[in-house]
Amino acid sequence: MYKERPWLHYVLLFFGVFCISWSAILVKIANISGFGSGFYRLLFGTIGILPIWLYFKKPITDMHGVRIAIICGILFACDIALWNSSIMLSKASISTLLANLSPVWVGLGTMLFMKEKPKKIFWIGTIISIAGVTIIIGLSEILGTGLNKGSWLAIGASIFYGAYLLTVKKGRSKLDTFSFTTISMISSTFVLGIICFATGTQLTGFNTTTWGSLVLLGLVPQVLGWLSINQALGHIHPTVASVSLLSQTIFTAIFSLPVLGEILNINEIAGAGIVLTGIYLVNKK
Repeated sequence: MYKERPWLHYVLLFFGVFCISWSAILVKIANISGFGSGFYRLLFGTIGILPIWLYFKKPITDMHGVRIAIICGILFACDIALWNSSIMLSKASISTLLANLSPVWVGLGTMLFMKEKPKKIFWIGTIISIAGVTIIIGLSEILGTGLNKGSWLAIGASIFYGAYLLTVKKGRSKLDTFSFTTISMISSTFVLGIICFATGTQLTGFNTTTWGSLVLLGLVPQVLGWLSINQALGHIHPTVASVSLLSQTIFTAIFSLPVLGEILNINEIAGAGIVLTGIYLVNKK
C-alpha cells in the first residue's frame, strides 16, 4: 500500500508532527523537573507500545537494526533530557527556537557522514524556516535574553535531535517500525532512568494533574507521534523530514491558545506563514 501511495508517508509525518506538537504544552502543565518529565514520557510510552508490539511483532533477524535502534534511543533520551531542562532554565520560546536548529546539523551530517550534498533548495528552505521561527518568537526577545545555560542546553538538544534523524534512517531500512520504536524507547527509558537516579530527581509525590499530563505525554507525542514519524522516516529523506518537523512550532502555538490561553500576535502569524514557505521549498522536489 505504501509503495502504491507514497503520499501516505507524508500524511504519517504530518500526523506525527501534530502529536508531538503537544509535547511542550504537556511538559508545562506537568511542571516538574525536565529529567523527570522526560523519564515518565518514555516510561509511559514504553508501557503503551509494548502490548501493540507484542501483538504485531515480527521475527527480528536484523541485529544491526537492533543496535541502531538502541543508539537512537540513547540519542533521543539525551535530546529529551536537555530540551526539557532548557525550558525550566530559559524562556520556552527561546528554547524551542534553538532546539529547532536540527535541520542545520542534519544537513552538515549528511555531507560529513552520508557523503551526500544537500541541494541548494534545502539550505534556502532551512534558512527561511528558521527565519520564520525567529519572527514568531521575536528578534528583540532573542537578542535581549542572551545565551544562558538553558539556551546552551537547547542547542545541545538540537544536535542530538539532528543525530537521531540521521541515524534512524539507517535503522529503519530493514527493522519494522514497531520493533524499532519499541527497542529505541526501552533504551531511552533506561538512559533517562539512570540520569534521574544519578541526579536525585524527584519521581513521586505529584498531583493528579501532573500524573495525567505525564501519561498523555507518553501516549500522544511518544507512542502515536513517534510511531508515525519513524514509519515515515523509513521512506522520506532526513533532510526533508527535519525541516518539515519545524512545523511543530506552529501547531504548538495554535494548541496553546485554548489550553494555555496564549494568543498569537501578527508577528507570530506572519512567522508561521514563512515557516510553511520554507517547508514547502524543501519538499517541492
